[in-house]
Amino acid sequence: MLTKSLLLTDQWDITLDDSGSMAITANPYAVAQDVACACSTFLGEPWYDTTLGIPYYERILGHWPGTQLINTKMATEAKKLPYVQAAFCTTTVGKADRLASGVMTITDQNNITSTVVF
Repeated sequence: MLTKSLLLTDQWDITLDDSGSMAITANPYAVAQDVACACSTFLGEPWYDTTLGIPYYERILGHWPGTQLINTKMATEAKKLPYVQAAFCTTTVGKADRLASGVMTITDQNNITSTVVF
């Protein structure tokens, strides 16, 4: 299965290709980019399906959710995309600065594995 998506810049904005058309990207980068977008969506943010998104306000920001909850929610959200076969997330939180970071390994339906760092 070929997945295509609009190519986003480092600032998550659309861009143009060399011919002046909207830039697009394909597997595996498109899948990784779509997963990153899905995992940065707040719960209820999509108007037409308010069940999509991570419960940042309700369960994560301002709380101590534990890394297991974050890992589970991120992987579950990634697997909601029809072309994601498997997702595994590992989050770490720095004790001194309390910043969360992590990595997610994604396998698409073509059995191509990609990594998303956040």
